[in-house]
Amino acid sequence: MKKIAFIINPKSGTGRKTKYPDLIHKYFSEALFEVDIHFTEYANDGFLRAKEYVAEGYDAVVAIGGDGTVNEIARAVMNSNTALGIVPCGSGNGLALHLKLPLQASAALKRISKMRVNNIDAGLLNNQPFFCTAGIGYDAYIANRFAEAGKRGPVVYVGEVIFQYFDYKPQTYKLTFDDDPPIERTAFLVTFANASQWGNNASIAPKASVTDGFMDVVVMSEFPIYVAPKISLRLFTKQLDKTRYVEVFKCKKLMVERPKEDYVHYDGEPGIMGEQLEVQILPKVLKILV
Repeated sequence: MKKIAFIINPKSGTGRKTKYPDLIHKYFSEALFEVDIHFTEYANDGFLRAKEYVAEGYDAVVAIGGDGTVNEIARAVMNSNTALGIVPCGSGNGLALHLKLPLQASAALKRISKMRVNNIDAGLLNNQPFFCTAGIGYDAYIANRFAEAGKRGPVVYVGEVIFQYFDYKPQTYKLTFDDDPPIERTAFLVTFANASQWGNNASIAPKASVTDGFMDVVVMSEFPIYVAPKISLRLFTKQLDKTRYVEVFKCKKLMVERPKEDYVHYDGEPGIMGEQLEVQILPKVLKILV
């Protein structure tokens, strides 16, 4: 009998979360599964409960929520024999979309019930794990503004992206890839991509893979506002790496020096870190149900 737990974030995305217990019991029969269901009540509750499930020898812990919830549960189960499952119901769903997991709850639960496991890489930004993307520059600035807005959803996000463009000033970064000599770039944003997209099928690093042991580092230079529609089109058609405003580097480890303490994001979650950043890939540290 398999032991499987479901951690539900009632505040993620939109829609009723009270439907999930009935759906879960529909696809996970008592004859085959020992099931536990937990609704999160406060920040980091999901991480702490998932750690308990790992200690109790659960075969899988399923995150029902958005990218932040997925990050929280994945951090708890990485480097263990417990697999992560995802029922995506957030505003971005970046890792689920990269892995081509079902977005509809019933289909996602049915897929999870097959208990097929793969091993994927994780990223580490100054000891903060991420599984999809992390970054500095404009995307980190927007992630923090988005959080401050107190509202969720793509409409709010797009509004922030458009209105904050005119206020944001690119920064100069010193970048050291693996053991190569450092280079300097004045960049609009720098994204550290384990997976290919931010979410909502916005492919910031179209060729990124979660199983190759490398991260794709996307350095985007400042561009005139009239080019924004073309860049947006390429972002959503997996062709961003073909614009002259973008450079992509593959590496296992990256050192970043920037002018001052500033914003970062990891899997869309906002934060602030210092002038020096260390980013690395941890190969095959997360078991995931696919």
